[in-house]
Amino acid sequence: MVMKEKSGSIIASEWEYGAGKLGSSKGPDFILQSYKNQAHTTNTEVVQSNYTPTTSPHQTADIHQANAVRSNLRNGEALLEHQSLFAKKVAHQLSLGHRCLLITADHSNGIGGVSGLCMDRDANSVGVIWIDAHYDLHSPYTTPSGNSHGMAVNALIDDNNTEHAEQAVTPLEANLWESIKGIKGMGNAIPAKNLVFIGVRDYEPAEAALVEKHGICSIHPTEIQALGIEACIQKALQHLSHCESLYVSFDVDSMDPSISTATGTPVAGGLNIEQAKSLVQQLLNDDRTRCLEITEFNPTLPQPDEMLNAVREILGVSGLI
Repeated sequence: MVMKEKSGSIIASEWEYGAGKLGSSKGPDFILQSYKNQAHTTNTEVVQSNYTPTTSPHQTADIHQANAVRSNLRNGEALLEHQSLFAKKVAHQLSLGHRCLLITADHSNGIGGVSGLCMDRDANSVGVIWIDAHYDLHSPYTTPSGNSHGMAVNALIDDNNTEHAEQAVTPLEANLWESIKGIKGMGNAIPAKNLVFIGVRDYEPAEAALVEKHGICSIHPTEIQALGIEACIQKALQHLSHCESLYVSFDVDSMDPSISTATGTPVAGGLNIEQAKSLVQQLLNDDRTRCLEITEFNPTLPQPDEMLNAVREILGVSGLI
């Protein structure tokens, strides 16, 4: 049975400058407009981004190529400002007793989303289920791109993984990074044992080393295929049985590209639509789940209508819209 939440809130965040391609800022409105077109009323708060990089790339151009100077934390100051605002809005809705549906552009918005939950709840009691093709565990010290959507989970924990550093980080980047990690409150890190990854299949050695170092729970596609999605859901929830509140972040690239290529970093071997729906439905049926984030839908890329249909199927079992 789908749990119907009596009191919910929808917050959209249009920040897209943590990704390597532009266009995901249009994702939240593309999703919400589809409901409005069917006379479905949604009460949504939108956190807009008016930021424009000094060198503006084309709509779907590679942001890294558009910038002449290598940055290990691209658009860091604007990221800090936007995610701080986003976190406060999430925290406010949670403080009112609402459950939040967060529809976001790129996955660096997970920094603000989880930080908002940690502003309202003790981070030590918060569990994060990250459903994604990628770990997003890089820091400015290990990032191969400087894109913060690949650093979102590292921003939540207390380990910059400097022992696997690939490059020097400037004092400005280091200070910015600590400020971004501090959005949820200085010293208010998510314990690594409170993380569960589902569906990861594309990652770098530095990220894998961090998973091994902390014994982070990671349920790979091979395990999903071997055991079935139901058993994997139960494994995730059991692993987080000590947590009082849960944040579920669903990156659409966790799904197989056969569903759609309308996301910035598609990777073969992902979830099918029924597995995705089972995940969201059962995780949202857990009363501890306070936030569901849907992220990385880029309607400027191929097959946007197919991805929209998949997202709507997933939202349809969430009980939040």
